[in-house]
Amino acid sequence: MPRKTSTARQTCSVCRCVDKFNFHVPNDLWHQVVPARYRNRVVCLECFDEFASKKNVDYSGYLNVLYFVGDQATLKFETVSVRSA
Repeated sequence: MPRKTSTARQTCSVCRCVDKFNFHVPNDLWHQVVPARYRNRVVCLECFDEFASKKNVDYSGYLNVLYFVGDQATLKFETVSVRSA
């Protein structure tokens, strides 16, 4: 009988949704955007974006690579250019 493997996904500490996007921003930007109670926890990209929007922080120039982790594939997205407003 095959052994079951754990496929538990991390969930966002803010909205509790399964986090399917892995992204990285510099620590100083993370601290500027994310409220203190969530800084050492998983925050999904959607919640990060909402926090940034509320604080009027444009993080688009810092998000160079984004990974989507699905059930069938993992996709890597890279920033090609960023348009300034």
